Amino acid sequence: MVVRRLLGLLVSETNRGSSRKIGRIRHNAVEIVTRPFRMLYSIVFMTVLFGVLYTIFYDSGAVAAVNAAEGDAVGMALAFLPPLPILALIAVAMAVLVPLTMLFRDVSDESRYRR
Repeated sequence: MVVRRLLGLLVSETNRGSSRKIGRIRHNAVEIVTRPFRMLYSIVFMTVLFGVLYTIFYDSGAVAAVNAAEGDAVGMALAFLPPLPILALIAVAMAVLVPLTMLFRDVSDESRYRR
């Protein structure tokens, strides 16, 4: 009787933890579908961020392009972006990674913290 009750508690706790995870993933999926502009803004922001980081680390001619722009704000901004094929690859990667990270946001294994 005691063993059966302990096994029942263990199984119910396991099911409750997995249903919390599934519920959180469902909630995040609904947010992604109902707020497409939020996801689109995140994709654009991350694409520009990684594009600028690529330019800073791999393109030494960006500083010369900024100096050549001399006050032209659009020219200065475009000087920090990488070439179009690399920017396209970054955009495709962000179009896949951003929704995945938004889907699994705040999903954690809470049972590992219990003793």
